[in-house]
Amino acid sequence: MNSQNKKIPAQYEQPVRGFIGRTLDDSQEYVDYVPESHLRIWYNNQAEGYATHHHNAMEIIICMENQYTVIANSKTYNLNVGDILIIPSHMLHKLICNSYGVRFIFLVNVEFLDYFQDFKILDPIFMEPYLCNASLRPDIYQQVYAFFMQMIDIYFSNNIFWETSIYSLLLQTMITLGRDHFYKNSENEDSFSADKQRREHYEKFANLLNFIDANYAEELTLEQAADYIGFSKYHFSRLFKQHTNTTFYDYLCHKRIQAAQSMLTMDIPITDIAFQTGFNNLTTFCRCFKKCTNCSPTEYRNKFRHEKVH
Repeated sequence: MNSQNKKIPAQYEQPVRGFIGRTLDDSQEYVDYVPESHLRIWYNNQAEGYATHHHNAMEIIICMENQYTVIANSKTYNLNVGDILIIPSHMLHKLICNSYGVRFIFLVNVEFLDYFQDFKILDPIFMEPYLCNASLRPDIYQQVYAFFMQMIDIYFSNNIFWETSIYSLLLQTMITLGRDHFYKNSENEDSFSADKQRREHYEKFANLLNFIDANYAEELTLEQAADYIGFSKYHFSRLFKQHTNTTFYDYLCHKRIQAAQSMLTMDIPITDIAFQTGFNNLTTFCRCFKKCTNCSPTEYRNKFRHEKVH
């Protein structure tokens, strides 16, 4: 143990059993959830970080004392006290810490949320890690922070129905993020867009994002997507940008590169990955990959192989 590490306060010791250890296969981590559950929360005061890895859990980091640095999706986040960072499932990330600090780290299996039609509305939010603090999200920060503090209290109290209670609060948190995103992006709609039409747009885009998620590996065009929800391609392009803060083709590229990033941690030829994720040729795949990650697929793969050796 690093000499700068400090003993975990008694009230934040794992309530069921301690953490057995990290299981890694290349850069993929197999999460050690609480037995017979789908989550674990740590009081983390380690004075060291974690090399680049990914897992099927959503990770939530709440900085409580000093700073904490996270590199996720090739972007660096220097977390200050009170900052909340949500890292989507399967996103490669690295945690850097060179001195004592305190943070709560959640690892939560959110796969069941894919069964909810409107959960896909959150996909554009999680194209990148979601940073929440009083400066960036003044309208919802206090509520979101309170939800997570309640989850921590419930987890370490180890009372009956603790897991269901935490997931209930997590759902409320996701609803808060989703509504904040959707309504803010609807504020500038034309005057003819009354509540009824805003609701219609919401339902159409929820259906569309589910459709893209299921078919990103196929040859999808903007015209097909617009036709799927019954809009002209010009009206569709404007509304898609408004509701997702990105273009249709950039969003589709993001979904494909997300899948490719996970596959690059496995021993699959890069050309095969390109075609399996919906690209027609290797050149287009490499160009899109570079745009999304700031490195080539080969550099990306070699980076994690190098970190594994060291």
